[in-house]
Amino acid sequence: MLLLFRKILTGLFNLLSIIRCLRSTIVQYVAFNPPEVGYLIRNRNEVIKTQIMSPLQEERSKTLYEPHSPLIQVKQPKRQSHQFTKEHLSIISPRIKYYNTLQNIEYQQQLRNPKNQHQYPSQEFNFISNELKAMEIDNNPGLPISSYVLESNSGNLIASIYIEFQNSEQIILYSHGNSTDIGLMFDTYVDIVMECKINLFSYDYSGYGQSTGYPTDINLLYDIESAYIFLVDQLQFEPRNIIVYGYSIGSGPSTNLASRHNVGGLIIHSGLSSGLRVIDPTIDHTSYYDIFPNLDYIVDVTAPVYLLHGGADSMINVVHAEQLAQNTNHLFSVWLVENGGHGDIESQWKELYFKRLQRFIQYCQTAYIKRPYQKLNKRTTEHIYDECDFEKEIFQIGILEM
Repeated sequence: MLLLFRKILTGLFNLLSIIRCLRSTIVQYVAFNPPEVGYLIRNRNEVIKTQIMSPLQEERSKTLYEPHSPLIQVKQPKRQSHQFTKEHLSIISPRIKYYNTLQNIEYQQQLRNPKNQHQYPSQEFNFISNELKAMEIDNNPGLPISSYVLESNSGNLIASIYIEFQNSEQIILYSHGNSTDIGLMFDTYVDIVMECKINLFSYDYSGYGQSTGYPTDINLLYDIESAYIFLVDQLQFEPRNIIVYGYSIGSGPSTNLASRHNVGGLIIHSGLSSGLRVIDPTIDHTSYYDIFPNLDYIVDVTAPVYLLHGGADSMINVVHAEQLAQNTNHLFSVWLVENGGHGDIESQWKELYFKRLQRFIQYCQTAYIKRPYQKLNKRTTEHIYDECDFEKEIFQIGILEM
């Protein structure tokens, strides 16, 4: 019965995908689920005059306390996203109180500033409480935190957060999962930075958080492209020092980016081999209407790849990690956690999670392989197999005993 349902569902998607506009609509409603916005960003240098309000401010002040305020809640019933401009993102209603976490000049000088600060002014990142008042971010760890508004090739404005760790040349480019945003992920980001002593940059997909537009698979590829270019051109990180981290649906844009650009490493956490294979993992060949065909992308990734997945993942079956590992050229490690779910590995197995993450980051410092201009035609023999058994080219992985 389950097999029949899978066939019917994939067949229906195939039929409707013949029409391009229907495919985008289906993907938008089925694959993506943006949460309510829980943070705001504003230009630190913007001086807000409460006596003089712009038309946009007046509109926001009227709708600020309404349940579906476009300022507070981007996800509308019809998924209509409020279209901000760069100037609009800098203008916040005076009814919301802000705390500038980086007012100290000496503290601001610690930041690795963009090459073009006029085009990419530093933004202040704040949470929103239930009372609609901004809360100051806990900066007790002493981490310089800043946000930037990027412009994607899709025309959308992309909200981002940058957490800097002093004396580290490496940076993680983190693509989060579904039903979350950079505000909800903030604690996880801080833990990674503190435990691994590494910089971290993350962004919200189109239609998520404070980012404008609508979430589609194509828009997500544009979004991560703008983030990567910003890291290289503006923050001036070397490509070999950029470790791309894709969690869940974030594995799609992450793997695609790593297959087209030079990066220092790729981490796929509870990732998918392709969108349709989440419905039916037994699909042999990737269809043209599939989304995020990571199984095909990963063949062109020359950087070291670290896969981790929960053995009891009910959302994305562990077989996806096995499928991805089979097509990986430079496999560092596959960590399958027995009884691990879709989003609890970093919390339930925290110590081991960070220990393995640190080891991979250290390995990436010396294992950089510049991506050739041509696609790889065959698998390289330079692998590091960890918890993996290969017998006559047949890939087998055993669930780890924890």
